[in-house]
Amino acid sequence: MRWRRSPQRTAWSILIISFFLCSLCSVAVPLGARNYVLHATESRATYVTAMAGTVQLRTSDKDQPTAVTTQPLPVPEGSSIMTGATDRALLVVPAPGDNSQVALTTQLFQNTEVLLTRASRPRFKWGVEPVRIILGLQAGRIAIASARTSDRPIAVEVDTPSAQLTLSPGTYIVELDERDVTTVTIRSGAAQVLAQSALVTANSEQRVSIKPGEPPELPVPSALNLVANGTFDDGLAAWQVVKDIEAGRGEPGEATVEANGDQKVVHFLRQREDDVPNMVGIRQEIDRDVQGYESLVVSLDLQLLQQSVPGGGYESSEYPVMIDLFYTDIYGKDLHWYQSFYYFDLPPSSNWKQPTGEKIPVGAWYTYESGNLFDELQSTRPAHINYIQIYASGHDYESRISSAAVTVR
Repeated sequence: MRWRRSPQRTAWSILIISFFLCSLCSVAVPLGARNYVLHATESRATYVTAMAGTVQLRTSDKDQPTAVTTQPLPVPEGSSIMTGATDRALLVVPAPGDNSQVALTTQLFQNTEVLLTRASRPRFKWGVEPVRIILGLQAGRIAIASARTSDRPIAVEVDTPSAQLTLSPGTYIVELDERDVTTVTIRSGAAQVLAQSALVTANSEQRVSIKPGEPPELPVPSALNLVANGTFDDGLAAWQVVKDIEAGRGEPGEATVEANGDQKVVHFLRQREDDVPNMVGIRQEIDRDVQGYESLVVSLDLQLLQQSVPGGGYESSEYPVMIDLFYTDIYGKDLHWYQSFYYFDLPPSSNWKQPTGEKIPVGAWYTYESGNLFDELQSTRPAHINYIQIYASGHDYESRISSAAVTVR
């Protein structure tokens, strides 16, 4: 054989090849292991809860959908969540390593279908990948609220039949109508909108529409917001702190501005354990005529953290967050519209008034958006908005708010 005629050359060839293979392995194996540790991911626990009605959850391993009620159910990747005409759902992604914090919430409004394409996090604590959430909006309307966590960024993507949206931490409304037109409204944060190889970036208080088969339209103002400094970027400028407590019975709570990732929030806090009814909040004079507009909507991002008084208190008037909009109607009468929020139910045997507020999950950031108040208040249609007050009421409480808005179109 040929190698027998030149054994030295063959030996040297084998030695050189072995040397290069050994060198390659000594470099490639550690680099490969390092790359795996840095970039390996695993599925992230995700849960869905029914906020109203009975929501349907369809997983890939079952032929029939599962009914979702007020008890959270895990949502595997590849699952669809569907709401009917009277249903609403909340999809929650806990923050990495701490299920008491929430990285992302997605509200599904009526007649909506969402596919959870991906929910992943780094497999190892040294990983560099973000918490990655990819949703597919098949129909309807969703509200997304995401926040930077203390140790891990979050990447959110929403795919629709007409566009691909990449969302920074913030709050958004995404809608897909019956014509497959996608509309994304940025309440805070920034969105990159990709369609037909064209990319558009929209920022806070802007709106972008995307028609099927067409590039995104240019961003336009989402609406006229009558509230100044509703994102609290300038602290409490334009706002006045208001407090109330029974005379001689201690101190009310505090309202302070603090950072929450890239956002600013107002923090309502009282923890004195003295069973003293009190209120603390913020108020802004608006003093704007709203005649001639077709739509009036109040919206707010909020988080309930602690509530010592169950329900809404004895008279259903004490909640950890309340919105109160004071206005003059078309007949010249001064009235107000309000909305409250709680998480702590009344005991079954309680003889207190049943709460009239909206029950939401504790700890989760929740995006509230009223209906068109011109429709809701037809018999006393607002003609002039006087002021808005957002406050916490009860004994002890802790809550946070952001992105306050009263918008007209």
